[in-house]
Amino acid sequence: MYVITAKNVSKKYITGNQKNVLFKDLSLQVHEGEIVFISGHYGSGRTTLLKMIAAMTPPNHGTIEVLGKNLLAIEKRTDWRLRHIGFLTSEDCLIPYLNVKQHLLMGQDEDDPDYDLFNDEAQYILTMLGIDEHKLTQYPENLTKLDRIKITIARILMSNPRLLLLDEFTVGMNDEEQYELYSLLVDYVRRQHITLIVTGESDSGQFYDRMLKLVDGKLIEIGEEKQKILH
Repeated sequence: MYVITAKNVSKKYITGNQKNVLFKDLSLQVHEGEIVFISGHYGSGRTTLLKMIAAMTPPNHGTIEVLGKNLLAIEKRTDWRLRHIGFLTSEDCLIPYLNVKQHLLMGQDEDDPDYDLFNDEAQYILTMLGIDEHKLTQYPENLTKLDRIKITIARILMSNPRLLLLDEFTVGMNDEEQYELYSLLVDYVRRQHITLIVTGESDSGQFYDRMLKLVDGKLIEIGEEKQKILH
């Protein structure tokens, strides 16, 4: 099953009096549970591509289907996205006055019969992402950049997304921190069979099923000894 199917997608934008073509006849298919990395230089359209997949901005031409739905046919796209897709940039988006546990259990009433289930789920996700129990009562200002991103991801995972889109989310981390985060996250999404797409300028590829690169408005599949343009 394909979680994402994009066919002949074009995207243009205007700066001043100039029309710029970002994508032209771009196509992409991503299988359920697949982990894909998309690279490309600054301005190549990585963020725009993820936003189109997340139904945050439409293509000018072509079609994009996500989870079997044509995105242009979805009426309440924001509600649909919140139910099915997790989207994250390099910003942690944490609330300063909430501690770690409160972030994950936001909106849950302790008197709710299902509260213990949500609490157990939060504990499980935090453990899988390497967050120690003693950090549950800490606030964002006392956490490292790595831990803040982990908590943000954990909050997203509490909504049980089927598709996770991470846009340059390791910016500002050193190699050791990136390796730790990728290792823990990939282990979790494989266990949960979540489809994961990550963007960045470059990556070693050791955690991914497939690596693609945006070049001149096209997606090129990167193999060990070959490159092919996706049609």
